[in-house]
Amino acid sequence: MALTASTGGGAAFEQVPAGTHSAVCFRLVDGGTVMEEYAGESNKRHSVFIWWELPEALMSDGRPLTIFQKYTLSLHEQAKLRQHLQAWRNKPFSEEELGGFDLTKILGTTCNLQVDWNQSNTRTTVKGVFAADGGAKRVDTKNEQQVFDLDDYCKEFSGQQDAESQKACDILDELPRFIRQRITGDEQAGIEPCFEVQTAVQMGGAPKAQDIGDEDIPF
Repeated sequence: MALTASTGGGAAFEQVPAGTHSAVCFRLVDGGTVMEEYAGESNKRHSVFIWWELPEALMSDGRPLTIFQKYTLSLHEQAKLRQHLQAWRNKPFSEEELGGFDLTKILGTTCNLQVDWNQSNTRTTVKGVFAADGGAKRVDTKNEQQVFDLDDYCKEFSGQQDAESQKACDILDELPRFIRQRITGDEQAGIEPCFEVQTAVQMGGAPKAQDIGDEDIPF
């Protein structure tokens, strides 16, 4: 099922240097809907995480560095996702696309990233996404191209398990701990699963939240 927007573990973490980098999208993760606080107000927010690899910025073992960014799953005029996608493809969305754009189209697509330090200077983050030199192209990636489809994952709880739901479980296991907690919940930490998983659990009667141990912390 397409991820549509409308109006790992254990190894030492190597930071992406600040600056402009050539990049290729290799992973999309539907982070589901949770309650988030912004400007003193708490609201439901559906988020998506986009991962890129940087073929010209390599780790000490020769693999490309990777970086990801969280977005609200919205193509509202002021949404960062819309702004970044339009800059990436170097053209605005049509009215038809604004009604439902398949995000999986960006998998394997080149772009340029502007990376800078966050406000606390603890890590670098994606500040801007722009069209690749010579225009966006679809290329192979060193990392496997993946889509974590939350609808597929929820089949595990609603009694509809299949190969697609198992694949979603395998991808989930590779994600950072805080994203897994957001999706599956964490009973020990007092974190409820995202609303989509809660609904699937109610349909299938499966346990509500998983325990995520300290050994699973990827960094």
